[in-house]
Amino acid sequence: MTDYKINKHSFLLKNNSNNRGSKSLFSFAFQYEDLDLRNPLSQLKNNLIQYFYTSTPELKIKFLGIDSLISINENGNERVKDTSVKIRELNLSHKNNFDQFNLGSIPLFLGGMKFSPGDKNQLWNDYSDSDWFIPKFLLYHTNGANFVVYNFYSEIITDADFNLYDNELKKYLESSPVNYTAPVCEVIKSNYNDPLEKNKWINNVTSALSQIENKKFHKIVLSRQVDLELSCTPDFSKISEQLEKEFPKCYIFLYRKNSSTFFGASPEKLAKISNGWVEADALAGSARRGKDIEEDEKLAEELLSSKKNLNEQRAVVEFISHSFEGFSEEIIFANQPIIRKLPNIQHLWTPIKAKLKGNKSILSILKDIHPTPAICGVPWTNALVSIKEMETHSRGLFAGMIGWFNFENEGEFAVAIRSALAKSNKIYALAGCGIVEGSDPEQEFREAELKLKPILSLFKNEEIYKS
Repeated sequence: MTDYKINKHSFLLKNNSNNRGSKSLFSFAFQYEDLDLRNPLSQLKNNLIQYFYTSTPELKIKFLGIDSLISINENGNERVKDTSVKIRELNLSHKNNFDQFNLGSIPLFLGGMKFSPGDKNQLWNDYSDSDWFIPKFLLYHTNGANFVVYNFYSEIITDADFNLYDNELKKYLESSPVNYTAPVCEVIKSNYNDPLEKNKWINNVTSALSQIENKKFHKIVLSRQVDLELSCTPDFSKISEQLEKEFPKCYIFLYRKNSSTFFGASPEKLAKISNGWVEADALAGSARRGKDIEEDEKLAEELLSSKKNLNEQRAVVEFISHSFEGFSEEIIFANQPIIRKLPNIQHLWTPIKAKLKGNKSILSILKDIHPTPAICGVPWTNALVSIKEMETHSRGLFAGMIGWFNFENEGEFAVAIRSALAKSNKIYALAGCGIVEGSDPEQEFREAELKLKPILSLFKNEEIYKS
């Protein structure tokens, strides 16, 4: 630890004066020599302490928030407004030592928002429509350096408070068998190959195409849910490690709350807000990867010249860029998409960035840009009505947002796709496909199978893995 004691006592002297009578939020950061986040993840697997883990392996950034100090959970159509009120109240009392480190953006609020408000499905009842928390501990790895943040909510903080946190952190950072061989979870029951599920998909896509022909909407994104029962409860320290190895360009995330863990490897940035700029990914249109370089490039060229896929992707670009116009300027993006290649799939991709103007809050920005046509449809209001009519499962956090933000109007959020919900030894994996004029139900079904692979391939089942 770098000058931990000196910095701690300086922090206590500076922030405890004239503070009695009302609680404040205190955040104390310090540098840590050696921090392997797999150790605390392994320690957390046998209890129900809330945590949030995310990493972007290609950028060498990862962090783990442990235990909820303050939760902000809101439901219903006013979820963004109600969340914003509580955040503003906390901001007035926040005291920290972040200026001692040239860290850039430090996460504070962790969590996400569901695809749509008013979701009362029991499967997702551990999460609210807008679900955020400030962790007691934030373990943060960035640019080769490690930091720990202690968050307190109290009238004053004392040496005794720090000692309690020190002892608790030591428990999480104890050497643990990170190299042990985790039990292989086999799929013992699944609806993956249930013909009734495929028939339901075909019928939904056919109905959607009819509604497109009748001008109800131009595009709709329909999702499929695959239910798995496993031979054991997954070890998420190993799950995250496998996802990071196989999908280094993606946002890897785990969000455990109560008896649920929402996890995945999303390739799509909903928004990154930092240094006065906002960035987003327009990602739509898909093709499988080729068996060799020649076939792979051929498939990429076909994707780049596909009228159906180009129209689908263009709708996302237009939606995001038009959304940006309300709170930004200098909107920058290329006229033509490029190919983004992932291990099992390739997409049409347009990175978009814009310079922010005014003082619009992060949550207000998120409300303006979500849901995008890539996960809902065009126009999204009509598409959303039909999605709720046709889909018999609840999306919950799937196709919602997952990420973090702080009081400095900084944050980063992934679109919560290529994801699943875990409850004990049961997994509920979801994937969606954009349906537009010219879509083929069978082809869209195969595309959904491609998008389910990142989750399904984590568990041993040769029939699923090879299909």
